[in-house]
Amino acid sequence: MKKSVIAIYGPSSQGKSATVLETSNLLLAAFPNHTLHAIKSGADITYIVDISGIKIGIESQGDPNSRMFQSLQTFVTQGCDIIICSCRSRGATAWAVEDLHLHHQYEIIWSTNHRSCHKNQTQLNQIAASEVLELIKLIMNGQL
Repeated sequence: MKKSVIAIYGPSSQGKSATVLETSNLLLAAFPNHTLHAIKSGADITYIVDISGIKIGIESQGDPNSRMFQSLQTFVTQGCDIIICSCRSRGATAWAVEDLHLHHQYEIIWSTNHRSCHKNQTQLNQIAASEVLELIKLIMNGQL
């Protein structure tokens, strides 16, 4: 399995953090024998989840001046195999994700959540989170 980061990227206020939160919920439900280390809980989360020895770091904050930068470093230090985070399309948060590849050999999968002005955004976030969960499973199984 290659170390990987799945970055949900896009402009502000478009449901990226909500998609990461939903991905976390789906992941914990899909692997009930996980071990959860909740660094931050609540509206935004910072988790490290251990599933059969595979560590997954999850950070829902992805805005400039957020804790995202520290969380990514914590995930690297803690030996996370997979990192799930949100970030902006460009700028410091995207550069922080690119740094994971440049300095820590993480493969990056850039993903966007589904967005619409006229559809149910919560439902679209749930669909995107399901897709991210499938990516996680493929990475865990060495198929991606």
